[in-house]
Amino acid sequence: MKKKNKIGSNTIAGIAILFGITLFIAIVVAMVGFDTVEASHKGVKVRLGEITGIMNPGLQWTGLFTTVHQYDLRTRKMSVNMMGAEGAVDKDGQSIYATIEINYKLNGENVENAYAKIGLDNSLSDTLRLEGIVKEGFKTVTSHYSSLEIFQKRQEVKDKAIEQIQSRFPQEYFSIENVIISNIDFNPDFKAAIEQKKVAEEMAKAKEQEVSVYKFEADKQIETARGESESKKLQAEAEAYQKKVLAESRAFEITEVAKAEAVALELKAKELTPLMIQNNYIDAWDGTLPKYMLSSDLNMLMQMPME
Repeated sequence: MKKKNKIGSNTIAGIAILFGITLFIAIVVAMVGFDTVEASHKGVKVRLGEITGIMNPGLQWTGLFTTVHQYDLRTRKMSVNMMGAEGAVDKDGQSIYATIEINYKLNGENVENAYAKIGLDNSLSDTLRLEGIVKEGFKTVTSHYSSLEIFQKRQEVKDKAIEQIQSRFPQEYFSIENVIISNIDFNPDFKAAIEQKKVAEEMAKAKEQEVSVYKFEADKQIETARGESESKKLQAEAEAYQKKVLAESRAFEITEVAKAEAVALELKAKELTPLMIQNNYIDAWDGTLPKYMLSSDLNMLMQMPME
């Protein structure tokens, strides 16, 4: 009886152990069969080397023997320093330096193809030679300009370099958000020449300004003298005109007076009467009586003593 109970206990214990093992295996399988994709990522599901689909962010049952490779869809940043031996050259072989910064994103619709043709996310940049594409795009543009032209047309060079970089970028997998080219620099000899040229230009501007001041003062003096001369000339002309007008006015006045007197005499002659003649004679008499008088009756001279 005891032996039978002992066998029953062993059976129960075996079943319990088997159940525990089964539960553990089920838990492990469940854990292995689920995969998680982080936010702003996209996953490529691969089972035994075969791509089985795409997985969006979150937790998902993918099954046993399935691996999910994640690809980051957030904005990526690349900074390329073209300094020293890594710098570009102008058309004369002179060194050109710059810093190029790029913001770009992975094309989320093509991650499956990216995995199949290129590889995992962390190998995309190196495999596609993104940094080399950026450098070559900038070098292609600078090789068509001299250092002086690049110095004078920086924005034009930047715009053309950006166009080259965008056209060379693997747009099948990435899209560029923006490209910033800054810190364009030149070799020391060229910079020294530019500085000397700037100094010379500043000196020339200062000299030109000085000459302009002298010219302004000279022109001012000339205009002042010319004004004084014109003023004197106008004054002399005014005085001469005034004298002429005064002379003409006086001549006119004399003429008019003479005309008036002539008219008066003419009128006076017309109105002259014997009485007026007698009055004039009386007015002219000095009080002395004549010694002889002419008789109107005898028509002879008669001597009339006045005493």
